[in-house]
Amino acid sequence: MSFSVRIHHMSYKQVSLAAAVAILLCSASPCQTSLAAPAKGPVIDFHAPAGDSSADAVRNDIRTSVEQIQSFFGAPFPDPIHFHMVADRADFDAAVAKFGLSPTQCWMVGMGTADLIVVLSPQAWGKQTCEHDPTNVEATHQLVRHELIHVYHGQLNPTRDFTGVDDLDWFIEGLAVLGSGQLTKDRVEHMQAAVSYGQIPSALSKVWTGPNRYGFAGSLVRYVDQNWGRATTVRLLKARSSAEALSLLGTCEKSLLSGWRAFLMHP
Repeated sequence: MSFSVRIHHMSYKQVSLAAAVAILLCSASPCQTSLAAPAKGPVIDFHAPAGDSSADAVRNDIRTSVEQIQSFFGAPFPDPIHFHMVADRADFDAAVAKFGLSPTQCWMVGMGTADLIVVLSPQAWGKQTCEHDPTNVEATHQLVRHELIHVYHGQLNPTRDFTGVDDLDWFIEGLAVLGSGQLTKDRVEHMQAAVSYGQIPSALSKVWTGPNRYGFAGSLVRYVDQNWGRATTVRLLKARSSAEALSLLGTCEKSLLSGWRAFLMHP
């Protein structure tokens, strides 16, 4: 197993390391680490603000997440991963503006497409975000995996950045929730409590909405994954609309939602 590391200051330097993990400390000036992931993984171009104390932890999360995601889908990332961690909300807004997401809401700390992943540094979460705790290490791991799943998905999807697939949020986000481990016991319990009160989406367009969106979307994709199989889940990565996804599943929206509701009652 080997890693190729390139340190970017004023020019490129390449160093080959034969070992398990390459560690680069970014201190005096902004730098970039490029790592070739193990087991035929992608080159990972990692950018972080100079002196960011969370950079090493995020870099390790990326390596671990890439391995987990490739195991989940059964194949490596098709293309390199370009990961940019930014220092503050202003830099985050600037980085995602070209996707029409700026100004971003307080809960948004990451964005992933085939060719770019942007994450707000956990150092800024305490004062510049809501719904995110920088001291929750596992939640941070899951967030990095969530955004990297969007990257993997984008690299297999014809759009690459999900432009024009607004009605497929239930699958795009649900897949990232499921694959990242964000479908936690706590979220499932909150979702089931809502379901017991009759608060369950009546349409696919409503799945990724409200406070239980993670539980709803993640459990719907888990239902699809368990009933149609992982190979079908992988085939759905190419879908550009709910209609296309439903056609691939050989079902209709009403039947899919009905089956999912029954699945929630007897998981």
